[in-house]
Amino acid sequence: MSSVRSTTSGSPNASLTSEFVEQRRADATPFERELWDIIDEIPDPHIPVSLVEMAMIYDVSEDEGHVTVELTFPCMGCPAYDMIHNDIRSCLAVVDGVDEVDIDVVWDPVWSKDMLTDAVREKMRESGISL
Repeated sequence: MSSVRSTTSGSPNASLTSEFVEQRRADATPFERELWDIIDEIPDPHIPVSLVEMAMIYDVSEDEGHVTVELTFPCMGCPAYDMIHNDIRSCLAVVDGVDEVDIDVVWDPVWSKDMLTDAVREKMRESGISL
């Protein structure tokens, strides 16, 4: 199941998103951190970095086998929308303890290249991608 929300409860402005997401990941349960790590292996279909590195994953939570992934996209008309949803679902569906995966698409804060870490920017430059 997927849903689209215009806001994310407790989300900061874009300039704080990297730190905010890192804090959510740090505060996660061990099982939720495992899920973050799995999603961190899913590549962005257009750029040689993961969805987590692209700052597209805002949160991953789990409650009694029900996993919710908060996801954003760099643009509203992302051509890889369905592919990314399917990749996340496929990777998480095979994890022991995961019974259901919901993906909430959120647009607040709006994705910005300012959310990328210096390490990700360097990885992109090495691949010939200019920011």
